[in-house]
Amino acid sequence: MTDNKLLFAVDREKLFKLGANYLKSKEGSDAISAGELKGEERLFISLLGTHLLNTTMYLPQKTLIKVGEQFEEAFFIVSGEVQISQGEKVYNLGSGSVLGLSEGMVGLPSRYTATSLSAIQVKIIPFHKVDAIMNVLPPELKAILVTIIKRNLAA
Repeated sequence: MTDNKLLFAVDREKLFKLGANYLKSKEGSDAISAGELKGEERLFISLLGTHLLNTTMYLPQKTLIKVGEQFEEAFFIVSGEVQISQGEKVYNLGSGSVLGLSEGMVGLPSRYTATSLSAIQVKIIPFHKVDAIMNVLPPELKAILVTIIKRNLAA
């Protein structure tokens, strides 16, 4: 590992104890109503429990994407850490991070290089599945989503 501080990660241990079906349970519903789970925690549990995405492992020092390359798939980090290098800036992302979804949805190349620091487990989000969903949205909603994504990427 490096000395770079972990910029983002959810508390995996806490969320794994809750279980993949937690959000569908009465306890999960009560926890959401009470504001006990943050948005990124709900997203983590939801994506962890989906069977629509394939899960894979990568060894340390595996480059997931290089600056300037097009994303062919996005990565949801289930466990481990990824180092992001963007020019002189270097930071680490952990469990719950999603890499490349926004860029891939609007066809922008990667602005960073992402390399696994440890063995990582990821769920792969293939863009042909994202495109299939986007293609059934009303054109107005699709345009709004693309505009929001591009604004966020420019920030």
